[in-house]
Amino acid sequence: MDDGLTMMRDEANEDGFMEPTALPPFMPPLDICPFGCQCHLRVVQCSDLGLTSVPKNIPKDTTLLDLQNNKITEIKKDDPTLRELHLDNNKLSRVPAGLPDMKFLQVVYLHSNNITQVGVNDFCPVGFGVKRAYYNGISLFNNPVPYWEVQPATFRCVTDRLAIQFGNYRK
Repeated sequence: MDDGLTMMRDEANEDGFMEPTALPPFMPPLDICPFGCQCHLRVVQCSDLGLTSVPKNIPKDTTLLDLQNNKITEIKKDDPTLRELHLDNNKLSRVPAGLPDMKFLQVVYLHSNNITQVGVNDFCPVGFGVKRAYYNGISLFNNPVPYWEVQPATFRCVTDRLAIQFGNYRK
């Protein structure tokens, strides 16, 4: 019966041992979990690994990337297409520059970093209706940012003011 797959046919050699005459085709893994991380469904958990940058090879269908308690200082434009990003307890000195370009990002945890200022375009892209999804959670507490200096327009793409967490900075 031919099912369209490469079949293996064994034949005996002169010593009587069976040797395969055809090998099945190589099928590379669809998703590779970054070294040291744990991946389950669309969640990639890479916390407490001492990472200094976002790992490569994050599966394309990842919706939550947990990078808390590392030593990450920045993210790059090509780091992850996500809905939820955990960068709390790292060494960020500013809001990562790539956030406005992450069209599906809804929740971002940036608390307990070294962020000293938040710019008006740090979360939301410039232009009307550019970002498809709106934030329903931004965590900035326990950063040395003077929250009274942050412009209200900074959070123009947030669904509700209660979704923003500020304050409680301690040295």
